[in-house]
Amino acid sequence: MKDVQSELDSRGIYIHGVGISDLEYPIIFDGNHTIGNFTMLVDLDENVRGTHMSRFVEVLNKYHNNLSEAKLLEMSKELKKALEAKKSYIKVSFPYFSLRKAPITKLKSYTKCDITYEIIDEEMRLYLAIPIITLCPCSKAISNYGAHNQRALVEIGLKLNEDVKITEIAKYVEKSSSGMVFSLLKREDEKYVTEHMYDNPHFVEDVVRDLSLFLEKDKRIDGYKIKVISYESIHNHNAFSEREGKAW
Repeated sequence: MKDVQSELDSRGIYIHGVGISDLEYPIIFDGNHTIGNFTMLVDLDENVRGTHMSRFVEVLNKYHNNLSEAKLLEMSKELKKALEAKKSYIKVSFPYFSLRKAPITKLKSYTKCDITYEIIDEEMRLYLAIPIITLCPCSKAISNYGAHNQRALVEIGLKLNEDVKITEIAKYVEKSSSGMVFSLLKREDEKYVTEHMYDNPHFVEDVVRDLSLFLEKDKRIDGYKIKVISYESIHNHNAFSEREGKAW
C-alpha cells in the first residue's frame, strides 16, 4: 500500500515535535495498576512529510504492563529507533496508590498522589502532588484552645540522574509536614494524628525549607522545584510558598 507519510516534503520545515497526545492507556508502574495519560513525540526531518502514528502505540504496547523509570528511558530510545528520529519526548501522568497503615490500629487503606514523568531524550523529570496537613504555629502560640489546621498540597518537580522510588519522596514529604492524610482512621488513630500535628506545627515556609534540606542531600536529584499550598480553614485565602534548588 502507498506510504503517504514517507513522501518527500519540499517546504524545508523541520518540526520539533510530532506524535500523539492524551492517550489514556492501562499501565502497571512498579506493580501499581493504574491508568496513564500519554503524550509521545519525536522530531521530524524537514524532508519527510509525516510521522507514522501507529508506531507510537506499538512501542507503548511493549512497555505498558511493566513500567518503571528505567523502562521509560528504554521506551524513549525505542521511540527514536522505531520512528527514525533524533529526539524523543514522553509524558505520562497517572494516579499512584500506596498502601498506608493507620498509626495505632495498623488498619490498611490506600492513599493517592498524582504523578507525572517527562522523558526528554535522556533527561528524566518527575512531578508529584502529595496531600499533607499543616498546623499553624502562630495559632498554636496565641490560642488557649488548640490551633487551626488544614489539608495542604505539596507539588514537587525533580530532575533525576538515577531511579528514585515514589515512596522515598513521599517519606521526605511526611517528615517535612505536620501530618499526612489517611483514608481510614479509627478513634485511637485520630487521637494520635491530631496530637502529632499539634506537636509538629508547620507554616508553608517550614514545609518548603525542611523538604529542601532532604532534596539537597539526595545525590540522585540534580534539580528540584517545590510548591506548597495550604487550603486555609479560617482565612479567605490560601497560604503559598515555593522554591527552586540545585540546577532546576
